[in-house]
Amino acid sequence: MFIKAFKVKSNNQLKGTERKKLCDEVAQAFPSLKPEEIQNLLPKKEVVSVLKIITHDGQTGKVYCTAKVPLFFQMYSSPRLFPTIFTLWHHPDLLYTFVTPPPVVSKLANGAHLMLPGVITAESPPNYHSYGKLQKGTPVAVVTDDNKAPVAVGITALSSQDMYMAAGFGKCVEILHVMGDTLYNMDKPPVRPKLGPPVFEKYQPKTFSPEENQNNEPQTTDNEIQEISANIDNVNVTGEKDNENENEDVKDDTESVPLEGSSEDIKEEVLDPVQEMDKLLEYCFLKACKTSLKKGDLPMITSTFFKNHVIGVCPPGKTVDVKKSSYKKLSVFLASLKEKGLVNTSVFKGVESLLAVKYDHPLLKNLVINEEAVAVEEEVSNAPVIDECFRVTAAVIPVLSTFGYKQGDVLKRTEIRRCFTEYVKSKNLHSGKVVKINYQIADILCTKENQIVLTMEDAINKFIGKMTHTHEITVAGNKILRSGKLEPIDITVATRSGNKKVTLINNLETFGIKLEEFSKECQGVGASATITDIPGKKKPSVLVQGNQVIYVYKLLTEKYRIHKNYIRGLEFAPKK
Repeated sequence: MFIKAFKVKSNNQLKGTERKKLCDEVAQAFPSLKPEEIQNLLPKKEVVSVLKIITHDGQTGKVYCTAKVPLFFQMYSSPRLFPTIFTLWHHPDLLYTFVTPPPVVSKLANGAHLMLPGVITAESPPNYHSYGKLQKGTPVAVVTDDNKAPVAVGITALSSQDMYMAAGFGKCVEILHVMGDTLYNMDKPPVRPKLGPPVFEKYQPKTFSPEENQNNEPQTTDNEIQEISANIDNVNVTGEKDNENENEDVKDDTESVPLEGSSEDIKEEVLDPVQEMDKLLEYCFLKACKTSLKKGDLPMITSTFFKNHVIGVCPPGKTVDVKKSSYKKLSVFLASLKEKGLVNTSVFKGVESLLAVKYDHPLLKNLVINEEAVAVEEEVSNAPVIDECFRVTAAVIPVLSTFGYKQGDVLKRTEIRRCFTEYVKSKNLHSGKVVKINYQIADILCTKENQIVLTMEDAINKFIGKMTHTHEITVAGNKILRSGKLEPIDITVATRSGNKKVTLINNLETFGIKLEEFSKECQGVGASATITDIPGKKKPSVLVQGNQVIYVYKLLTEKYRIHKNYIRGLEFAPKK
């Protein structure tokens, strides 16, 4: 937790009431401490301060110090109070301790957790009681076999029973604070005292009378312990046979530490999540440059490239996150690639853009894509399909009712043309390209009294003109039917206070475009975008800072596939 530097948000001296409250919390968290011992840790004559901190992984918490020496720390994610190793040097028996060889301390200081192979127990091999009677998440301390002054503080990764059942493999203690980390080096740290080697307490079986056992928890019998041991032996034997048959070397993903008397070197294979994220980030960036990015796409805003290309090529089951890497920011990562000569970037008005990628760079040439290409199912196109339709009215019912249509039905132009043509032919009113006017057609089309004939096109257009104009929009398989003529997307440019230009986009919802999604897309140009109500408009509009008509036009035509005939306002684009 404190391997990397943490930020101090505030540093305040505790008042009298706050100091008393802290003493009560310490007494409640550690009942074995006597009141005079707590007073020695938090003396009234010394200044007791509280530091509000933010760790490198984003966790927030408090550190309580006396005379600039940290004694307790507490994280907001868990209200539990933990002692520092300085406190444990005065009270080494405050927490349950695990013993480990001295060489392991350097591994813990580098960010490793304490693994079961690195724990020294009183019995060899460990028995059912070698790891105490602890629950998962219990605060514990770590000491070395030559000095019982603690070197680390953490919480148990498993319960004591699970540690025994793990047969000596897996994680034992998740280290929170260790000698040599940033919390230890906050001020000039004192020298670790020599308190002598730890004393191993071997388990002594006890017998309980039936009356005593009534108020206690059920005890594990010797037969049950032998049964568990036999099961573990069977698992080990089975595992060895499987390994021999498969001819595979199974390596633990944690550090392997020898027991007492062994001269073998300590091996560590701890996977640092920060290093793993660095490798994943670089792999996804190179893969995006090699498979997704095209030369004609550049220049491109770096945030857009990361969102549309780098995230898209991330291997299945993994998530690339710059904040969880050692770079913390995309600009820092790109600066490292720029130093290697892989990319070229530039910053204009605070917005960084990717200008070029060197495709003959060794990093790209030697890139090996591990995952196989996955067959992508055809997705439903988000491009809106617009069809002009007409609703049947009472005026045209005499003609269309003969074809089974009722008032209110919606028809397309081709269907109306077919029905009208067949009706004219059935009444023998068709003569080449001319339609003879009878009393019924004259009543529908409202023709002049002396007009006897009409061309077929004029008659069909007049007939359709007597119906209600509607339009049908199909977006991603969903059909939207609206009455009236289709209003295009309206792009305008307005002037706000300070002679600042803003771009307003209205009528997006008519084409099935979500305003929240579209406003986020507009932020890719480096300008803020919000949803606002415009006087005189029935629906809310998207407001983008600056004259962004060209960017919005390209976004609508290229991503949302809106036909240019349904976009109005391109004349407001800035002139070059």
